[in-house]
Amino acid sequence: MKKTMKAIGLIQNPELGNIPNEIKELNVPIPEFGREEVLVKTFASSLHVDELWAAQGTASGRFYGTKRVSKEKPYIMGMSLSGVIVKKGDEVTEFNVGDEVVNILNVKGERDSWAEYRKLDKKYIMLKPEEFSHKEAAAMIVAGCVAFSMLLYSKVKKGDQCLVLGASGGIGMVITQMLKVKGAVVTGLCSTRNIDAVKDNGADVIIDYKKEQFSEKLMRQNKKMDVVFDSVGGEGYENESMKFLKKNGKFITVVGPERHIGEKKLGWGRVIGIMWYLIRRSIFSRINGPQYIFPIKFPHHIMEEMFEFVVKNKIKVPFDSVIPLEQKQISEALGRLASHKATGRIVIEIGTGISPKPCGNSHVSI
Repeated sequence: MKKTMKAIGLIQNPELGNIPNEIKELNVPIPEFGREEVLVKTFASSLHVDELWAAQGTASGRFYGTKRVSKEKPYIMGMSLSGVIVKKGDEVTEFNVGDEVVNILNVKGERDSWAEYRKLDKKYIMLKPEEFSHKEAAAMIVAGCVAFSMLLYSKVKKGDQCLVLGASGGIGMVITQMLKVKGAVVTGLCSTRNIDAVKDNGADVIIDYKKEQFSEKLMRQNKKMDVVFDSVGGEGYENESMKFLKKNGKFITVVGPERHIGEKKLGWGRVIGIMWYLIRRSIFSRINGPQYIFPIKFPHHIMEEMFEFVVKNKIKVPFDSVIPLEQKQISEALGRLASHKATGRIVIEIGTGISPKPCGNSHVSI
């Protein structure tokens, strides 16, 4: 009889927006791994809105998300993972049993991390930085890759005036710290309840969008921005930002013109329209300015460089909360995430974080 493990996921295709109420605690077989794969004991994962979108087949999840889900073939959620290798295939020579690793995001879509074990191809793992705990590493994977991609495209230099839209979110918190490392002057946009968190994270100026219109305030102050970093989305934010961006400035968005794009099912007409919008804005803005940028840096190309940067500069993802691998707590956390009320990252602690000792050179007991 196969050994089993605990996991959190779906046993049927979910209704739009109802995933927090539909996830289940599952008892499933521990994955079998191939000759070029490893079996990782999971110590930590984290929550991202992209996981909701993938599971319900919206936004980019329509390409790699759920297809047919059943009790026999459940959909286990979870993009990010930090853990330890407990078994490995015969052709895995780059890593050893007992190595602490994180997963490198696969561009074809990620899942299966909200479980006690996960199998991974050797191409999609790297050693976890010793300076990071498992919880810190898991929280950094998605936020760090997205923020670092934005940073690379921005080419920010010392003294640049930068505005971060969504400064209290996981990506916003990380890009703010990265910008401060570069010597930029950072203005963070957030709600009233998140002012202290954004200030503690290093923002030089804070605008409370609940109390004032950010573009009007900046224009009254005759303040021009070099770069705007957008992790919220929507044409409204884009249009307002153009009012105070310098002619040679940059608007860098990881969402695009559809705010909270994965919250509803878009028809193919709208999907194609958004793609054309991004292409058109990117091309013509190079001529007319400010430059409109939708950054595309695949995680497997930049993840090691990203971790080197965040370790060297002591950048961390602030935690909103740390929860166990339990259906009730994860359901509540997903509801908070879907309502955009989380500040920083919600992290799932799955193991003790103490690596099991190797037993031989090919596996440890599980």
